[in-house]
Amino acid sequence: MREALARAGGTAARGTVRRFAPQPVAKPFARSRVVEGSAIAALDVGAPAPAPEGVGFVDGIQQYVVDGHIGLTPVVRAYVDAAVLERRAGVLHCAARAGDEFLVVPGARLAARQRDALEAIGLPLRDSDPGPRAHPLVDLWAATQVIEQRRTACEIAAARDFLAARPGAWLFVDGGVSGLARLAGAGRAVGIVKEHETQFLDGPDLEVALTLPAGSRSSVFARSGGGAETHSWYLRLWPWPEEDLLHGLTRIERLAGAVTPAEAHMVSRWLLAERTPIAAPDQRWDRLIYPMHEVETYLRAHAGGWS
Repeated sequence: MREALARAGGTAARGTVRRFAPQPVAKPFARSRVVEGSAIAALDVGAPAPAPEGVGFVDGIQQYVVDGHIGLTPVVRAYVDAAVLERRAGVLHCAARAGDEFLVVPGARLAARQRDALEAIGLPLRDSDPGPRAHPLVDLWAATQVIEQRRTACEIAAARDFLAARPGAWLFVDGGVSGLARLAGAGRAVGIVKEHETQFLDGPDLEVALTLPAGSRSSVFARSGGGAETHSWYLRLWPWPEEDLLHGLTRIERLAGAVTPAEAHMVSRWLLAERTPIAAPDQRWDRLIYPMHEVETYLRAHAGGWS
């Protein structure tokens, strides 16, 4: 197989055995336009360089448990937490934090006395979509959508507090930045997207982006979504030959108007410097920079034995 791939001009992979079909991708394609040059190119960003003093890293966690049922209606208790860890003199400190614990139920199915009994617990009660009829798996999925929305809200709140308290400081975000568009100082936010379900490029542009060598970035392209236009580029943190095509590949995102080619190079060099220490044993280590791993570790430690 390796010889055949070489003759065909292909690249061999490790060949990991898989047993289950991947989950379907809800939105596999979206539109974009190249804003740096006329086509996507692979650009060497140069040697890694340390990020400025006082840079922040924001991430969040979510946990939930089905505490029981009222009839067929699940009662889900959830815990979400988010924090910004700020690095000064090489040490990470918590600079902002926001969290919540609450119940999630398809409230439209509850009688008044049932809702009153749950509210008496003292936790906020958040409604999920009741759907057309009861279904244990669909109901649980609807609850997780509420939980994820609340976790995102906590991440935005922590980011808002950090950006307001640290004028001039950069903030690295786990995921996209469109949700921060209305925050003061959001132009200093840099999103690090680790998942690639949605492809924004096509044809030769996509091939260049997804086969970037390590230490290179793609040209910048613009896309719309989440109520804000953003500028993105792909950045390869680790070599992908002998691995998966997406190994070590991140998509970096800034709000439109907040990035220039020179800044894209600068930010990319900062992220290359964040490759060490490696965020092992996390399975996402090739795309998860260590400070983000530390935010998650910090939050899980503070969650303690929550259940």
